[in-house]
Amino acid sequence: MEWFLLVIGLLILGLYVNATIISKTLRWLFSLVGYLFIGTVLLVLLNWGLGYLEMHVAYNPFTVLVAGILRLPGLVVLVFMSQWFA
Repeated sequence: MEWFLLVIGLLILGLYVNATIISKTLRWLFSLVGYLFIGTVLLVLLNWGLGYLEMHVAYNPFTVLVAGILRLPGLVVLVFMSQWFA
């Protein structure tokens, strides 16, 4: 009977550890998707505004994440880098 309780206790502990790892991973993935969405919206607005100046910032995962995570400072850096390396 003691072995049965030990096995049940270990199973519950294992489920708790797995649930913690999965919830942190899902939280990280959802925040990454949020950053991608925000970065895409910001780059669309930036390129719409820069279109009047005949400038453009490329769309790729790096630029979208920079714009999404850093927001306005990231957009400024992307504009400077696109002009520096163009």
